[in-house]
Amino acid sequence: MKEKLANVRLGQTTMAEVETTFGSANLKEKRLWVYNLADTSVDFADVNTRMMSGLIPPMPSTVSTNTRAVVTLRFTDGGTVKGLEVSRYFSAPYTNDYWYLVKKSSTSDLASVALIGESSGFKVVTLDFVSRTLNLEDTGSKARLTVTLDDQTLHIASTNPYDRLSNEYRIFSKRENAFTERVVTSEAVQ
Repeated sequence: MKEKLANVRLGQTTMAEVETTFGSANLKEKRLWVYNLADTSVDFADVNTRMMSGLIPPMPSTVSTNTRAVVTLRFTDGGTVKGLEVSRYFSAPYTNDYWYLVKKSSTSDLASVALIGESSGFKVVTLDFVSRTLNLEDTGSKARLTVTLDDQTLHIASTNPYDRLSNEYRIFSKRENAFTERVVTSEAVQ
């Protein structure tokens, strides 16, 4: 997966190049493609037909058994990648990475992301305009987000230390999703 992700360059990689690298998307909308990377196994699946239901025996097929990662790509109107989101599910702590193309790279973009973080329920721990880094923490927990602004790229790294079946995991994931959606729709991001 790392090799495939290394081929994606914000503002340069086209839809055709993404399809060559990852194959056909699991979910494909006009400017949003989603890939579900999972472990698979061979199993027997029933063939559902309208006519003569039950006459065709189960057929061997490949089925997903454990989702390892979900990769989401966002595209510009011109068909180049403007956002890359990677959610990993294979081991704790669960890390998610988000890369977005910004319109112009300035420290005011970092300040506006800090405000979005605070309004999404996070506490600003560090805001360093020199290194262009922002650290956000979930209030009352160990879960955190690190935001860096490097040239035209806004990178958000999320670490969720909780078990995937716990309430804490779900609460942090909801806040994280709300935060990233607000960042995507902000004025700073293309």
